[in-house]
Amino acid sequence: MSHATIATATATAVEAASTAAAEVTRQGAPVVSQFFRSLVPDPTSPVQLVLLGLAGYFAVRSALASRSKGPEKFAMGNVQETVVPTKRDFTPEELAECDGHDEETALHIAVRRVVYDVSKARGFYGPEGPYANFAGRDASRGLALGKFNTDILTDIDDPIDTLEDLDKADNEALDEWATFFAGKYVPVGRLVDAPMTPERVARAEKKAAAKEAAEKEAAEKAAAAKEAAEKEAAEKKEAAAKEAAEKEAAAAAAKEEEVANTESKEETANTESKKDI
Repeated sequence: MSHATIATATATAVEAASTAAAEVTRQGAPVVSQFFRSLVPDPTSPVQLVLLGLAGYFAVRSALASRSKGPEKFAMGNVQETVVPTKRDFTPEELAECDGHDEETALHIAVRRVVYDVSKARGFYGPEGPYANFAGRDASRGLALGKFNTDILTDIDDPIDTLEDLDKADNEALDEWATFFAGKYVPVGRLVDAPMTPERVARAEKKAAAKEAAEKEAAEKAAAAKEAAEKEAAEKKEAAAKEAAEKEAAAAAAKEEEVANTESKEETANTESKKDI
């Protein structure tokens, strides 16, 4: 048997084994048995028996490996690139609609004003994921500071966070995240401020007024608490001073009484002494 014949036979066997492995997974052993019989019509032929042995070996090994492996667990490295949809601009309110709350809803996140489709990473950014609070939102500040609670997020009615107050270390951390997202997920657009429509202006003014009122109320409560604390401290100080004065007066009175008693005793003793003389 020539080297070319052996190579061809081996290639045929490997291809047959792959096909057989797929059949094992899909339909089971009976179909594969029939497949092998059609592949090796003359079991007395040494060449066909070699092919059958090779094919069987690779089929069983491939089938067992695929079955023992089990379902693939989700990992960041499993995220696959998808076809890039038409890029568009997202306002914060429009981005908030892409929160992946169900399988039919897109799952997007913005980092440094670039919107990424992270729908294939629902295990991380979906409703039950560790980064679920970032779904449909600008995650830039939270990623920079390593904070994942909702308090770190900018309200969707507010202008986009400029991140101007971040220091060098925070910006470097955010740059690393931005590089990660750019290499892992599909960019689908950019995050832009919504136009200042009359309705948005009205909401912003209402929110600003409510914030001002809340701050004023908080300041008044703080001032009242401070005043009450100062008054209480003054009363305690006054009570302590009064108590100290009373103790001092009582001590002085006791001292005077003791002196008076001593003088009385001495006078009595002198009187008795004179009677004896």
